Parts: sequence; structure tokens; C-alpha cells
Amino acid sequence: MSKTTFEKPGIPYEERDGIFYPVLVAGTEKADIDVGKYGRMWIKYIKEEYPMRYKSLVRFGELEERADEVNDTAYELLDDIEAKWLKKHRSKNPNSFTEQLQLRTQTRMMAEEIVIVDVVMQFH
Repeated sequence: MSKTTFEKPGIPYEERDGIFYPVLVAGTEKADIDVGKYGRMWIKYIKEEYPMRYKSLVRFGELEERADEVNDTAYELLDDIEAKWLKKHRSKNPNSFTEQLQLRTQTRMMAEEIVIVDVVMQFH
């Protein structure tokens, strides 16, 4: 049996007078969506800086999808920046744990700054 248009995304139905009506709620915000660190940061940014865009994304149900895309893009860029930076800047003593930790921590902080400015704090 094939699913109808409403059944595919998992929309619940309500029966009234022998007819099934889809239970649709427009413009609801989910407080507990799982879109990752950078996705949540982007949602907060869009909500504060572009409230009309935020409301539009919520209304059309695209907020979670866009935030997930932002999160994926941010992590890809973060990994690329870290890999390139660590390849270029080697520690003087590769056997020193603290030196390696410090280098990786500095690299992560620098890469996160770039990701936040270039990906998260942008209009998508």
C-alpha cells in the first residue's frame, strides 16, 4: 500500500464525522531540535538579526534542515582548516604531550573563529 502525501512525512490524522483530517500546526518552534553546536548558534543568530527570515523558516518547516546544513558545512570547514594548519605548523618536540595539546588547542580556537565568522554568522 502506498502512502499518501500527508503520511510520508509522518503527519498525524484526526477523525471527524467519518473523515480523516491531517493535524497541521503552522509555525511551531521546537526547542529541542538536534542540529549541533554550529546549527544552534546559527539559529540564535538568525532569530536575533533576521527575525522575519527566522519566522519564515519556522513557518515553512525549513529551519531544522538549514541549521543542519550550516552545522555540516561548519564542521567540514573546521576539519579542513585544522588539517591544513597542523600540516604547516609542526611542534618543535613531537614527543611532548603538553606542546601537542597546546598546538591543537590553539589550532581549534583559531579555526572556530574563522568558522563562526564565515559560516555561522551569515544569512543562509
